[in-house]
Amino acid sequence: MCGLVGIVGTDDSAYESFVALMNLQHRGQDGAGILTVDTRRNQFNVQKGSGLVENIFSERTFRTLKGPASIGHTRYATIGRRDPNLLQPFLDSDTGIAIAHNGNIVNCYELREEILAKEPHVLFATESDSEVILRLLCTNLPGGQPDASTIFDAIQRSMSRLVGSYAIVGLVKDCAIFAFRDPNGVRPLFLGRKEGTANGHAYAFASETVALDYLEYTDITEVQPGEAVYITAGGEVTRKMLLKSSYSPCMFEWVYFARVESEMGGESVYKARFNLGLILAEEVKRRGIEADLILPVPETSRIAAIAMSEALNTPFRELLIKNRYVNRTFILDDQAARKEAIRRKLFPITREIVGKRCLVVDDSIVRGNTALQIVKLIRQAGAKEVILVSTCPPISNPCYYGIDFPTPSELVAFNRTEEQIAEELGVDRVVYQSVEGLKKALEQKSLCTGCITGTYPTDVSHGILFEEQRSLDRNRQLTETA
Repeated sequence: MCGLVGIVGTDDSAYESFVALMNLQHRGQDGAGILTVDTRRNQFNVQKGSGLVENIFSERTFRTLKGPASIGHTRYATIGRRDPNLLQPFLDSDTGIAIAHNGNIVNCYELREEILAKEPHVLFATESDSEVILRLLCTNLPGGQPDASTIFDAIQRSMSRLVGSYAIVGLVKDCAIFAFRDPNGVRPLFLGRKEGTANGHAYAFASETVALDYLEYTDITEVQPGEAVYITAGGEVTRKMLLKSSYSPCMFEWVYFARVESEMGGESVYKARFNLGLILAEEVKRRGIEADLILPVPETSRIAAIAMSEALNTPFRELLIKNRYVNRTFILDDQAARKEAIRRKLFPITREIVGKRCLVVDDSIVRGNTALQIVKLIRQAGAKEVILVSTCPPISNPCYYGIDFPTPSELVAFNRTEEQIAEELGVDRVVYQSVEGLKKALEQKSLCTGCITGTYPTDVSHGILFEEQRSLDRNRQLTETA
C-alpha cells in the first residue's frame, strides 16, 4: 500500500507533489520520492530518501526539482523491505518515461524471466515488481517520442500480462503525465482539475481524494478499473477504457488505510466507518453483551466506537492515549518492531479503567500484536472485563495485492474459532463484524475480500512463489538487523 501523486500544468508541480505526499504519508513511511522534467534543460530531476516525507524534502529541494510536471510516491514495503534502491519513482532514460506504482504484481517473477528470455540485454536494477511494470511498458513501446496512442497501446499489452493490483502514475519527457488502474480496480486512483494556474489549468492524480481536496483541485473523478488517462503539457486530456474485468476495490481502504476525509468508490470513508460501528453494535446487542465503557484503539477505530457508543447508549471514553510521534504499527517491518512500537505508542488512563467492563473497539485484528499488547495494558490498569470487537471480519487468508500479511500462519484468525482467538488474545470475548455487515456498511456493489473469504478477483496461482519471496525478504531483514 503506497501513496501516489502526478501533477501537470503548474510551475509548482514538485511542491504540490510534496504537499500531496504529506497528505498521503499514512499510506507509506519507508521512504518517498519526487521526479520532475526540467523543460529548460530537457532532463529528468529526481530526489528520493528513506523515512518520512518532511525529512526528505526541504526548501532547497524545490530549487532543483523544476518543471511543470511531476510524479511522487511514498513507499510501504512488501518486498525488499528497507532497500533504498527500491524507492520510487523509477525512470527508464532510453524511452524517457518514469512511473510510480501502488499495488503488487503476483506474477512478477515469471514476467521478469519472460522479459529476460525475449530481451536478454535488459538489465533489472532491482527486485521490485514496479520495475517489472516499467520494463514491460518499455518493451511494448515503439521508438520515438511516446504519445497518448503509443502509451495506451503499451499499457493495454502490459495489462494482458500483469496479474495483481496496480495503480500507476507516469511521466513522459515532453511533460505529459499518464495513469492507469488494474482491470479490477483493487487499488484506488483519482483525477482532479484546478483552474487559475499560470498555465490556465492543472491536473493531478492521487491515491486519495484528501490530497486533491487539500490542493484545491475540483471536478474529482475516479480512474476506473482498466482505464488509462493521458494528459499533455498543454492540458489535453484523453481517457480510454482498455481492459475492465470487475470493480473490486480493497475493503481495507475503508476499514483502515484511507484517511477519513477521503472518499472511496463514491462513499465517504467517515460514513463507512460510522456505519461499521452501527452494524457491529447490533451484533453486540444480539449477543446480550453489556459494558461500562467503550474504548477506541487510536486512531482509525474512533469513528466506529463513537457510533457504537450512541447505538448502545454506553459512554465513549478516550482512555488509550497515543504518542503521536510513533509510526503506524501495522506497516512496520517485522513482529518485534510492531510489538515494541505498540508498547511505546499507547498508554492507558488507569483510574478511569479500574473495575470497569471495557468494550474495546479496533478497526481490524490481523496478526493480533496490537490487540494482545492493548489487552495487557487494560488488564494491568485493573479492568474487570475486556470485550474486544473488530469492525472488520476475521482476516484468515493472505493478501496478494499490496498489504503485508503474506502468510496465513501469522494471522491470529487462521484456523481459530472466536473462542480460541479470545483465549489467544487474553480477552473475555471477541466479536467480529460479519461479511454481510461489512458490505452493507461500505455500500459497494462489489469488493475485494480475498483476505476474509479466500476468494480473490484475480488468479493467485502464482501466489506461493510471491509469498515465499516476501518471507525470504523478511527473514533477510531480520538477519541483517540482528
